[in-house]
Amino acid sequence: YRISEPNKPLDWNDERTIGHKDGNITYMNLLPLADEGKLYNFYRGIDFNPCFVTSTDHGESWGGATHFIESELEGRHRPYVRYTGNGTDTIHLCFTDAHPRDFSNSIYYAAFRKGKFFKADGSLIKDLKADGPLRPSEADRVFKGGQGGDPGGPKHADQRGWTSSIVLDAQGRPHLGYSVHLTNEDHRYRIASWNGKAWIDREVARAGHCLYEKESSYTGLITLDPGDPETVVISTNVDPSSGRDSGAQHEIFRARIGQDDDIGSISWKAVTKDSPVRNLRPVIVRGEGYRVISWLRGDFKTYIDYQLDVVGVVEKISQP
Repeated sequence: YRISEPNKPLDWNDERTIGHKDGNITYMNLLPLADEGKLYNFYRGIDFNPCFVTSTDHGESWGGATHFIESELEGRHRPYVRYTGNGTDTIHLCFTDAHPRDFSNSIYYAAFRKGKFFKADGSLIKDLKADGPLRPSEADRVFKGGQGGDPGGPKHADQRGWTSSIVLDAQGRPHLGYSVHLTNEDHRYRIASWNGKAWIDREVARAGHCLYEKESSYTGLITLDPGDPETVVISTNVDPSSGRDSGAQHEIFRARIGQDDDIGSISWKAVTKDSPVRNLRPVIVRGEGYRVISWLRGDFKTYIDYQLDVVGVVEKISQP
């Protein structure tokens, strides 16, 4: 990793390395908690599970690894996690049981604050240091996947969930965007929103076909605006509302989605159309007075065989 100079994001210092004994590691997620004076780096490490290290000097040095979430399944499995934080005292996470290739995942939520795990209603789950890593069954289950693994392989999916996006609204309440695999040709996008008392979980769009058969849960992805969770962007190769398949490439669509909306009331607008190549994996970045909607455009054969450009649009906005 490298650290850029303050207010000069193109000026970088020398490369540095974090030593570890966890085998292969991947999926870095940097989140600060100002009340603790720490920078957290979440990643996949110990036993292929989510872990973290922390720094108290803005990344100049790092502490030892902590096992954060522990798989409950027999064998070696890997919960997939999306993280966000309020920057002050709480990190929010949504995660799966395992890879959807291997298990019919449910979708779970928890908050991490002062070294402890909490449910969305604020009730205590456990203390990480005293009680060990979080297990999926201890957290809020937002979506119930199918039962168990699937010996028939990826063509015989049974309600397999996979995380895609997690953001907070102005009240600090979490909103989760995720996909569900019904068949290789029929994925769905869903959003779960915490309204202060309960989870409001609903289907919002048809996600179309898998990106390729071997990894049949790969979709174009759904993302929520971190500054305005009602702004939602998706990638799909079918009509988002009806699922009608015209043989098109994956295109980018956007919509405004409130907690009372579902797939029957949402009006999707095309950001791209008639594309000769795929448009995949949108991400929304917010700055003061603007929103950036970016995505990948090009050829995607597998996760190790692709030729993609990062493209996007910049919008002026009046919301904070």
